[in-house]
Amino acid sequence: MQKGKTIWPDAAPIQKLLISGFITLAQECAPVSLQRGMSVLAQEGVIVGAVAAVVLNSGRQEITHFLLGQVPPTAVYRLIPLSLIDRIDGDMVWLRIPSEKISDLPLHQPDC
Repeated sequence: MQKGKTIWPDAAPIQKLLISGFITLAQECAPVSLQRGMSVLAQEGVIVGAVAAVVLNSGRQEITHFLLGQVPPTAVYRLIPLSLIDRIDGDMVWLRIPSEKISDLPLHQPDC
């Protein structure tokens, strides 16, 4: 057991990974669907990967991020906050950042 960290065997994880969910973007009136497999494009239109999962904050019951799976597939997933989504157009998610900034985003650390 790690010092200073309490582990509750019955405690629900803080985050849940979902296949899909509905989110509301600032510029949209109605919720839009965000789902696994959607292509993710950087600001300049370069495909940087695909949505691997939608992250739900269990405490607030709110979708806060999505996981970016990169091509070719690896076990490395970037945590993308919803605030970086510029728009969702069909099955494509457009980000507000250029492709060279993707590697600066945090890695997803699964709950253990």
